[in-house]
Amino acid sequence: MAEDADVLVIGAGTAGLPCAVEAARAGLRVELIEADADIGGTLRVSAGHLSAAGTRRQRRAGIDDDPDRHYADVLRIGHRQGDHALIRLAVDEAAGVVDWLDDNGFPFAPGTPVVYHGHSPYSRPRTYWGVGHGRSIRETLRPMLDEQVARGTVRLRLRSSAERLTSEGGVVTGAVVRTPDGPRELRAGVTVLASGGYGANPDLFAALTPGGPRLVTNAVPTSTGAAIDMAVPLGAHVRFGDLHTPRLGLLERRSQPGRVDFWSELANLAPVERPPREIWVNAAGERFVAEDLDDVTRHERAVQEQRGAEFWIVGDEAGVVAGAPLVPAWDVGRFRAEAARGDTAWFADDLVGLARRAGIDPEGLTRTVREYNLAVDRGEDPWGRRVLDHRIGRPPFYALRSVAALLCSFGGLDVDTGLRVRRAGGGVVPGLFAIGEALGMGATSGAAFCGGMAVTPALAFGRLLGRRLGGKS
Repeated sequence: MAEDADVLVIGAGTAGLPCAVEAARAGLRVELIEADADIGGTLRVSAGHLSAAGTRRQRRAGIDDDPDRHYADVLRIGHRQGDHALIRLAVDEAAGVVDWLDDNGFPFAPGTPVVYHGHSPYSRPRTYWGVGHGRSIRETLRPMLDEQVARGTVRLRLRSSAERLTSEGGVVTGAVVRTPDGPRELRAGVTVLASGGYGANPDLFAALTPGGPRLVTNAVPTSTGAAIDMAVPLGAHVRFGDLHTPRLGLLERRSQPGRVDFWSELANLAPVERPPREIWVNAAGERFVAEDLDDVTRHERAVQEQRGAEFWIVGDEAGVVAGAPLVPAWDVGRFRAEAARGDTAWFADDLVGLARRAGIDPEGLTRTVREYNLAVDRGEDPWGRRVLDHRIGRPPFYALRSVAALLCSFGGLDVDTGLRVRRAGGGVVPGLFAIGEALGMGATSGAAFCGGMAVTPALAFGRLLGRRLGGKS
């Protein structure tokens, strides 16, 4: 049975929600489908970081900033990669997005905007998030959607996933959707792919990330790359998978291979916030980078080059009890308990025992710690580390294993600045648009994590496309 609407939005997440809301406000009839049991997509696991220049909050804080500076910073941090036209569009729309959230009661975390050091930092404080991180964005958008659903301008279908796009004469006409009530053909004048990335699809990740590591991910199960799978048979072009950049500090438990938990198991590796009291070693027990580099992207690339894209953070008892904890969610007691458990952290009274328990080469680790302690004594490190005020010598010794993990898919569908899906050989796929992580973070962030340049463009492009489809922008 075929059912008609003006707009079919596939995915009720960061991009799909504002797109559906704005299109409905403009008077269009919207079908909004979501594979999960609730709206929000990745917002329930996302940090929800936003970046925008020229917002009211910045002006009230006396911060001089503008989209031109934001654009220059994104190109600098992202090594001038990505789609410059989309980056420009995103930063130009960003302040409006943050002010719009502000107008709708978004609960900003106290003190934001800030210069965030979990990624390579911007030149000015322009990073924001909510008290509930990504969930704050979802709950701010929820009443907007509820209003349109109550008015009958949006039909929301949960637990419903698109199986394939339909077309006539080369023009996309909608999709065949699997719903709790059985299959439906949903027809629409415009179809919008907003179904997220491919972080839960190891095969697609491997195909789009040549030479990349195995997939270790924080993605929700619905991040299967469905947008790519549906659009490619119609000639859509996929790009920027080669720009894949991992997030550092995430801890993969051996009891849960392939998964990480951004919320509770993230080590703080930003030297500005927590000067390192440990060293980083690979499986051979060798250091491979200065642990206190200010350039987070160089850290990310260095880890990705190690065997298994994994490393161990090795320290001693004095380092555990001194200052800020290595894992902010773990106090000293929790850290020791995790080391005794031996799933992602380990301890021993000597380095050889530690290495054997943690899976590090004992001879390599012993040699490396000896060389590092000599560097501390001399005040000069061959790797160029500047923080040299803590030897590793007081047992018990500890190791915490971290992996290069996927938080965002960097590859995605090629679109123009009208957000129309483009073909590999030129031209567009008529009737088909894409927004959000379906575009890949590489498009708006380049070859690095630029803070807020996944969530903010998703909101901005969703909102912008909804208005454009309704003739309001």
